[in-house]
Amino acid sequence: MEQSHQPPLRTEQEHEEEVHQRVYQQCRDLVSSLPVEGCCYLEDLCFHSGFFQPIPFMVGSMMVQKLFEARPTDIIMATLPKSGTTWLKALLFATVNRNSSPSSTGNLATLNPHQCVPYLEFELYGESRVPDMDSIPSPRLLATHIPFHFLPNSVVDSGCRVVYLCRNPKDNFVSLWHFINKFRKKDGQEALPLEVSFDRFCQGRSHSGPFWDHMLGYWKASLQVGGCNVLFMRYEELMKDPAAELRRLAEFVGCPFTQEEQANGVVEDIVGTCGFDKLSSLEVNKVGKLTLLRTTADNNIFFRRGVVGDWMNHLTPDMAQRIDKIIESKFEGSGLAP
Repeated sequence: MEQSHQPPLRTEQEHEEEVHQRVYQQCRDLVSSLPVEGCCYLEDLCFHSGFFQPIPFMVGSMMVQKLFEARPTDIIMATLPKSGTTWLKALLFATVNRNSSPSSTGNLATLNPHQCVPYLEFELYGESRVPDMDSIPSPRLLATHIPFHFLPNSVVDSGCRVVYLCRNPKDNFVSLWHFINKFRKKDGQEALPLEVSFDRFCQGRSHSGPFWDHMLGYWKASLQVGGCNVLFMRYEELMKDPAAELRRLAEFVGCPFTQEEQANGVVEDIVGTCGFDKLSSLEVNKVGKLTLLRTTADNNIFFRRGVVGDWMNHLTPDMAQRIDKIIESKFEGSGLAP
């Protein structure tokens, strides 16, 4: 009797890898067909679904939208680049893990904050390999620069928490301009002139921009009743009263500080541990390196000044007025003010 030779059944892991590879190739093919801006960042920017991103990061963003399944316990931190991301990652990680072993303080002494809170589109979903999401301890602390409208439906449907940190666009631009030119210098490229970068920023042609759409998307989501669970924070308020803002953050993510902890100075300890001077002085942030897709960055590149109002040292009055007019026009009627 002739025996039939059936192909062996694929394992769940093999099926997941096949789906991931197929989606990855589809996203790469789509991105290769998108309109591309001349190099005004670290790599050329492409435009898709109303926002700009460097080409490899757009692939990752598409994969996040198609494949990432948020869990109710997830905490997702969203920002525009150079809006205080490194600082908030440290504060969030230290707060959520303050009672864990080893201590969060110890981890921050040996790991850059970006290693403690990985990016969805840059680190986890930006490559052809399947990310090991189950290895991330619960609550999973994740970060993104993806605009709200492009997040997968599971972020809203799961009820997970989203923390958004915004910064005055003028300071945001100046910090981003310095950051870009540090990378360009490292790669042997000429620095981008301030005026050229500023013009593109005001046109919305910047990483995850336009900045006004990014900010408004998360702002409106934070106002929705029964919608996505979004906490909207401001860099300037965090600088003004970090202890009060940290207590608000801890309450929102479900691990409020007890009266005993507050009496014992736990809030102030975390603020001190995660402060700019403390973090930037650590050995790991002086000489360590971080890999984001094809880009390797020195950890010290994520620390510059972190002050409020640095834009006044770089922008002319006409430049400042141009951004102010954009903000007034785009934010009109929203209740959002920088």
